[in-house]
Amino acid sequence: MRQFTAILIAGAVLLTAGGAAAGEFVVSQKKKRFTPKLIEAKLGDTVLFVNDDRYAHNLFSDTPGFEFDVRKQMPGDEHRMALEKRGKFKIRCVIHPRMNMTVNVK
Repeated sequence: MRQFTAILIAGAVLLTAGGAAAGEFVVSQKKKRFTPKLIEAKLGDTVLFVNDDRYAHNLFSDTPGFEFDVRKQMPGDEHRMALEKRGKFKIRCVIHPRMNMTVNVK
């Protein structure tokens, strides 16, 4: 039993020493806003965008080096994005111009 416990403790120490696992942030799109409006993430984290509204939304960024366009997201749609580059970028909704958020990847 002691040997088994020692193996479990050693495994836990290795997992901790290897760094934290990638995290996932969930962003809700509802009432013409992204919630949360700011994400402080690490390289390798993911963001899950969920359209929790009864209206269509859009996800896009025109920040140089971070450009993308998911196009129209219907109610209930989800889109997962891996954060593979360090930097800060804005995400907006083309349908609702005041709807925006910032992602900062360290």
